[in-house]
Amino acid sequence: MDGDTLYTIGALARRTGLTVRTIRFYSDTGIVPSTDRSPAGYRLYDLRAIARLDLVRTLRDLGLDLAVIRQVLDREIAVPKTSSHLVSLR
Repeated sequence: MDGDTLYTIGALARRTGLTVRTIRFYSDTGIVPSTDRSPAGYRLYDLRAIARLDLVRTLRDLGLDLAVIRQVLDREIAVPKTSSHLVSLR
């Protein structure tokens, strides 16, 4: 995967193991916005979107809800505070 390449939502789903529906939801809610659109209007994503999806998936696997994940992605809360939040959930 090269840094300038843009990937379709289907390619992203295959790469991350997430469903197209999940990626579309994350895109629509601004958690992982698309990088661009094709001339036909298809969503396109770059390597940063792949990394962001991988992080979202990891945080979801750890039990964080989307509100907290959004705060992490928006840098409203730091990773150490997120760790404390995880400990309090258990």
